[in-house]
Amino acid sequence: MRRHLLAPLLAMCALLAVPALAAAHPVKRDFSHTFPHASRLCDRVAAGDVPKRLAASADKVKAACDTLHASFEGARTTFTTAVTPLRQQATDAMSTLRATCKQARADHKPEVCKAARQSTRETIKGLRAQVRDAAKAYHEAIRTARTAFWTTIKGLRGGGSVEPDRTSGPDPQVTLPSDAQVVAA
Repeated sequence: MRRHLLAPLLAMCALLAVPALAAAHPVKRDFSHTFPHASRLCDRVAAGDVPKRLAASADKVKAACDTLHASFEGARTTFTTAVTPLRQQATDAMSTLRATCKQARADHKPEVCKAARQSTRETIKGLRAQVRDAAKAYHEAIRTARTAFWTTIKGLRGGGSVEPDRTSGPDPQVTLPSDAQVVAA
């Protein structure tokens, strides 16, 4: 009887581990994932393997690639610079909440902890809004850079045959405490 229960039990444990493994590997936000077609074209040009139709414009393609790389790095740096202090503020708010609730429990004053939770929830809600705004600005910068790059490439002789990137790539990953984490503190 035990053997019959072991397999389903192991299967359930494996299924529970999948979300944890997925969370351990965040979505990549590098150049090649954000601009897959452009990165392949730029890599080919950098290696000296310029597509035949763009051979006459290799220098212009390289310049467009350099501009796209610079725009991408600028957008990523701006996003990281914007969200790093927000992440720290969320961490600080959670630390303060935990300390306040610990003291409130010791003093037998649950209303103090409840008020601190509400305040922390509002603080983190505001931080999430700021992160969303930073992500929107990041995507707008990426979209603008992608459009400028492909406009340049398509304007070159032979550039009309190159397949452009059509999406902005994955969302930037930022983890702020959830409401459940605030309540559990």
